[in-house]
Amino acid sequence: MPNGWMHAVIDIIVYGRPYFDLHKEKDKPSQILGRKHRIVRHNWYQVFGKGWTFDEPFPTCLKEQISEIRNTNGSEKAEECMAYVDHDYIDRIWDDLSHKERKYWEGFFMYVLFNPKILKEWAKVDVLEGRIHRTSNGREDWEDCPELKSEYRRLRSYVNAVKERDKNLHIERYG
Repeated sequence: MPNGWMHAVIDIIVYGRPYFDLHKEKDKPSQILGRKHRIVRHNWYQVFGKGWTFDEPFPTCLKEQISEIRNTNGSEKAEECMAYVDHDYIDRIWDDLSHKERKYWEGFFMYVLFNPKILKEWAKVDVLEGRIHRTSNGREDWEDCPELKSEYRRLRSYVNAVKERDKNLHIERYG
């Protein structure tokens, strides 16, 4: 399984927020169950091949469920739900990667995280100013998200400690 920090970096790229604690909580059973932890809190993972496939990872029924959450609980709750579900999707992809491929992707996501300029220009997330580029009703705008700054610092600090422990990763910082 990919480390929770990788899920969080992917979330920054996709949603503009890391949802780091969501992923830590979801994977908490791994402390006891190891890789078998996916029998708990990983419902989407469990229905791979039945409810979804790699060709259609997010079918209409899931999109409708997310839409209903957005309509009843707001867009933030819907986004959290999407992060929760895509955690299982990423786990399933991870299962098919070789050790070398996993190290490559860890390095890639570390590199992206350590480069705020890439996050801003490519992912449209300004982690230094706490802003997320959003499109709503056909209108594009930079939305203020002040808590993003501290979430980013926390995640970056965590990942830096991971990098220091893993001598197989050689990530240069630019910018």
